[in-house]
Amino acid sequence: MTAVAPLVPPRPGPPACDVIVVGGGISGLTVAWHLHRAGADVTLLESQTQVGGAVRTAHRDGFLLEKGPFNVIVRAPEFEELLAGVATRVRVVTASDEAKNRYIYRHGRLRRVPSGLLTLFTSGLLTAGGALRALRGLLVSARGDGREVTLDEFATRRFGREVADTLVSAAIAGILAGDIRRLSAYAAFPVLEDFDRTSCTPLGRTLRRVPGMLRKRRDPAQRRRWRGLVSLDTGLGGLCDALAAELGPRVRCAHAVEAIAPVADGFRLRLRTPDAQPELYCRRLVLATPARQTAALLADHAPAAARILGALESASLTVINLAYRREHVAHPLDGFGFLVPRNEPDFPLMGVLWADSAFPHHAPASCRLLRVFMGGARTPDIIQRDPAQLVDATRRALRDVLGVNGEPLLVDLCPYADAIPQYTLGHRERVAAVRASVGVIPGLHLAGNYLEGVSINDCVKLGKKVALEVLAQRAARAAR
Repeated sequence: MTAVAPLVPPRPGPPACDVIVVGGGISGLTVAWHLHRAGADVTLLESQTQVGGAVRTAHRDGFLLEKGPFNVIVRAPEFEELLAGVATRVRVVTASDEAKNRYIYRHGRLRRVPSGLLTLFTSGLLTAGGALRALRGLLVSARGDGREVTLDEFATRRFGREVADTLVSAAIAGILAGDIRRLSAYAAFPVLEDFDRTSCTPLGRTLRRVPGMLRKRRDPAQRRRWRGLVSLDTGLGGLCDALAAELGPRVRCAHAVEAIAPVADGFRLRLRTPDAQPELYCRRLVLATPARQTAALLADHAPAAARILGALESASLTVINLAYRREHVAHPLDGFGFLVPRNEPDFPLMGVLWADSAFPHHAPASCRLLRVFMGGARTPDIIQRDPAQLVDATRRALRDVLGVNGEPLLVDLCPYADAIPQYTLGHRERVAAVRASVGVIPGLHLAGNYLEGVSINDCVKLGKKVALEVLAQRAARAAR
């Protein structure tokens, strides 16, 4: 979506629908799905030829290739509600027991992530001094002083420099593809702010929460249907396809919104479409587009929001799926995969997931499927790099670390520019300013991973929240 000349708002005719949602990623689909289930007249517009955004799955030669996110940890009740709502169309698959094993690349080899107090000292990831400092942090550590801190500051204060440099930086590479020295601990993980304010020790906090957790498990109304890592039998892209199927003809793909304009009692949208309908009118509008595309659409109507959104930092990624014959992989791949911390700057990869170890249905039994991440804070210019060179560097790294030999059966490369917003210090204040700027335009709402979290859980949670806000406005209008 690109900015064009401002749309001159003519006198509006009858609205094409009550609500238009722009953007068919998981955020927009969630908003539209909840609105549809509540009986609202909603249309979803997606500029691409298929929905899903980065949440896409391909099926090729017996392999299931995730183009974007690989799995979800069921955390938000809103996400569980979404899964239950499409349960007749897709089947939830729980990760294998092997997926509990996680590795970190350190000093030229893979080392298992500590799973207990003893393994803090035996994993080889921390020195004896670093393990002792981490152990002390589990028992007692200093609270925050009220100011916003980076993830690096939080982890170092609580658990020591080695934990921050090795364990935390590797985990954040896998979640946010970012630099813990610049990311806000509280914006990226709001639970850390509450922890910093109220708890001196993770152990004590956990013990205080045990009674409540036990009550939830005993209460059928609060008992979770799914736990831990999950995917779908058709891949995560199947979730987006199922949501779109529920919406039916209300989804219009290949409909790019080029400009918006508030008009009397609603909005007029200028489109680039394959049909002969260049404009649409609606009473309420939800922009579920990436930050920079949203900025372009808001430039003439909420310039303060547009300036902030246009300047938000983001990390680019390249995802490479490689398949091999089982006999060509020496490592047993007995786990979920490995991540790479920031103190291994010469290693070219951010991490590698062992797809068929976690979800065996992703590959034929005679093969292995590896899912490689490159880019992020480690390689900010990843999108500009030659794809053939990226594949060569990946194959060398896999040979050295996992003993992978032979030609791959397939190579699937997916570049994503500006894929993950970076919640740097001050992010929450910037989001508040964006919402204040947009809030003066009645009927306009925002949804997306640049607002309240980048995970699928976060996007689904916000999507339902936005849908409820739209419905509340709709009810208030009806009452008037």
